[in-house]
Amino acid sequence: MSGLLFRRHIASAVSIALSAAMLCSCGSDTAGSEASSQSFIFDTYAQLSVHGGEAKQTLSETEQLFADMSEAFDLCYDTSANYLPENELYADCISRTRELNRLYGESINLYCGELTELWGISTDSPRVPSEEEISEVLERLPDVFAESVPDTAKLDFGAVSKGYACDRAYAALKETDTEYVVISLSSSTLMYGAKPDGKPFRTGLTNPLTGEGYAGIIETDSAFISTSGGYERYFVPQGSTEKYCHIMDITRGGPVETDLASATVIVPSDTPNGGIMSDFLSTLIFTEGTASLEKWLACEEFRVVAIAADGRVYSNCEGFAPDESGGFYYE
Repeated sequence: MSGLLFRRHIASAVSIALSAAMLCSCGSDTAGSEASSQSFIFDTYAQLSVHGGEAKQTLSETEQLFADMSEAFDLCYDTSANYLPENELYADCISRTRELNRLYGESINLYCGELTELWGISTDSPRVPSEEEISEVLERLPDVFAESVPDTAKLDFGAVSKGYACDRAYAALKETDTEYVVISLSSSTLMYGAKPDGKPFRTGLTNPLTGEGYAGIIETDSAFISTSGGYERYFVPQGSTEKYCHIMDITRGGPVETDLASATVIVPSDTPNGGIMSDFLSTLIFTEGTASLEKWLACEEFRVVAIAADGRVYSNCEGFAPDESGGFYYE
């Protein structure tokens, strides 16, 4: 691999997906009005669990929805803007992301695919490009609000695609008589509906300092939950100890350098576009680091659990119960 030590923690992704299902008390067998499955989509392991109504049919339709979207979005930075008029998914996702850019900030740029491709951290051949290469790409990078995008622009939906997929699933589930559904796409999760016993959904928040175990448990009603961090997907050049995160900083043309280990955003499921919102914001908050946390913790429309690289935890989420045995300390 061109002298590079490459690490992609697929095992961690599996652990996260399975732990989410376990904590949410979702069965692994299909019986009666329950159905569940595991699959590899969006470059990660996903787990779906459907309860009530026509569970098998709902599960099958949701699986197909995700399979189609995964094919369209997964590592799609080789797709130029020429395809946008013919692709309703791309156009709709870009439109929703631009609205989030207007509301919250411009650090997430879906036209940064050429930069993502240059580093290749989500591929089998990651590398550290030269400053000249980075400068050339940054000069060509379209603005997030550009009315005319060059035909050579390349797309990277990594910051929003899983949350957007959860939005699509939520809209489809609203047309069914399903009681409740848990969808784990590793870094983005949808807790849909309500349990018959009235208990909240529960999911474990992975310890980002080790990549395993829990930093705590989140209890919530129906919601979208997204987590961003650099502990699952990164690479370390051979002979170096520097770890390069897969999330790109479009201001400097390289992997994000942040003092946060992870950022989790919880958005109530009845919030319009709540899935893509949670995915967008978790990436944005992770990128900005602790210096910007105060303004995000003051927001009323969503909840945040942010874990700093030094183990400090910041949260405005009443449903978050920290695991103090993990060496964390809390604000």
